[in-house]
Amino acid sequence: MTDRGASTMESMSHQQLVSVEKTLTKALVAWSVASVSIGLSLALIGRKMDSAPVSQFGRQNAVWGAVDAAIAGVGLMTRRKRGVLSDDQVKRELRKLRNLLVINAVADLGYIAGGIAVASRSRRGVSSLRMGAGDGAAIVLQGVFLLVLDVSQAVRLRKIPTKAH
Repeated sequence: MTDRGASTMESMSHQQLVSVEKTLTKALVAWSVASVSIGLSLALIGRKMDSAPVSQFGRQNAVWGAVDAAIAGVGLMTRRKRGVLSDDQVKRELRKLRNLLVINAVADLGYIAGGIAVASRSRRGVSSLRMGAGDGAAIVLQGVFLLVLDVSQAVRLRKIPTKAH
């Protein structure tokens, strides 16, 4: 491959990195807005209906949404502060992000399992960390969303070359 061809490939890698980062940020922001707004609404509705599971589900989603918004904000600020990357830095960032997404996917599986455990214990009348079935269901929902997001973007990154040819 010529130097010009290699440079074009590196430029494409940088564009793909930024594209994945923007997808992650936009998805997290949209999900957090939905989680907070719907979650708060459900928490209030659950209180009015005197339904602990509905209130728990809403509250738990609102909290997860707030955390997701903070994560998206940190990612956005980091990307804006980063500046121009060299070809080697792009490759390093691609590998780091892919590894982070894989680690996050494993954590997401833990959230799903934990949410299932909380919900099932609650249904048996056993309290887990003062959480009920609604909390467990919300944790499962949040974990599933994050798993799909993390795995889909890790797969996208896997298709981007990070080794010199």
